[in-house]
Amino acid sequence: MPAPAAPDLTPSRPVYDGTLGELYAIYLRHLVLMLVTLGWSRFWGRTRIRRYVWNHLAILGDRFEYRGRGRELLIGFLFALVLIAAWAGLMYLAWIYVFHEKPFATFGMFDLFSLSVLLIGFPLAYVGHYAGLRYKLSRTRWRGIRCGMAGSAWRYGVVATFLHFANAMTGLLLTPVVSVNLARPRIANTRLGTLPFAFAGNAGDIYGRYLGYYFLNIIAWVIAAVAVFMAVGGTLESLGVTSDDFLALFTRPTLRTVVLVLALAFGAYILFGLLILPLRCWWQAYLLRYLVTHSRAGNVLFATAITTRQMWGFLVLNYLIVLLTLGIGWPWVMHRTVKLIAAQLWIYGTPTGASIGQPPDHGPGYGEGLLDMFDVSGI
Repeated sequence: MPAPAAPDLTPSRPVYDGTLGELYAIYLRHLVLMLVTLGWSRFWGRTRIRRYVWNHLAILGDRFEYRGRGRELLIGFLFALVLIAAWAGLMYLAWIYVFHEKPFATFGMFDLFSLSVLLIGFPLAYVGHYAGLRYKLSRTRWRGIRCGMAGSAWRYGVVATFLHFANAMTGLLLTPVVSVNLARPRIANTRLGTLPFAFAGNAGDIYGRYLGYYFLNIIAWVIAAVAVFMAVGGTLESLGVTSDDFLALFTRPTLRTVVLVLALAFGAYILFGLLILPLRCWWQAYLLRYLVTHSRAGNVLFATAITTRQMWGFLVLNYLIVLLTLGIGWPWVMHRTVKLIAAQLWIYGTPTGASIGQPPDHGPGYGEGLLDMFDVSGI
């Protein structure tokens, strides 16, 4: 009996051939229409941008297609708007019949509604994140095959809320558990037609590296705090300001006090960022490498060798682009992101086309309402 043939693990990388000029032409048209329509054209503009990016990204020689429609995003947004309105009505009834309009002396109806939205906003943002990802995958095709995503967005939202709360209560010591257990449903529930993805990661694999990062981070914060304190003290001393004079500024605050506080806060932010960000980039690069290399789609394996330096340049420059252009540089950030994925992602093998069929469902009929409501949908 002949031995089974070894799987083909020939390496390849995605190819992105979009240009920044073409992407900006679509984006600037999107901004003009946004002004003319008072923002209501954003759903169609976002769809055109996605279609351009998807159609210029190819894997194994075949380009992706984006089949989403602007009206689907509009319907999703209106649906989320109805949910928020219904919640506001419920809070109004509670204000009238439960609190009898006066629960506290300085607590009003708007405060009650704001507090309730704050409490439900976090889980709903996680629900929206998962639902938005499912919508985008359901509107994505490769070689004519629809992608998709199984699982419950509400269950993901509950789990994500609990894990982040537990992580906050433990001083962020559960970060590997949060990262792995939230990546698992997003990856394992992804489908290319009938071909499922799989994720074999375990939080225990990365805990040792994270603990090193965690305590180095504490040391860096202490060093940064001492450096900021010494820099502030040296600056005040060079200006001839004593500690009593400095404290007096806050007992009788003036415009000078506000300017001084803003200047100190900005200087401290820059100094803390320079000392802390390299460590964060080191951890983020390691975590990304781990998640990618422990994912697979059938007999197709993935890998990346992104380094701390590359992550540093990516995050810092993207932040500066958005900050210095007041958000107009967002297409540049998106362009750089797709180029980085194409340059750093390695794919080993190719899916067996004969064994992949179209998924039985077509995905949700509308998309990203909650994400758009909380302004985190992006592109």
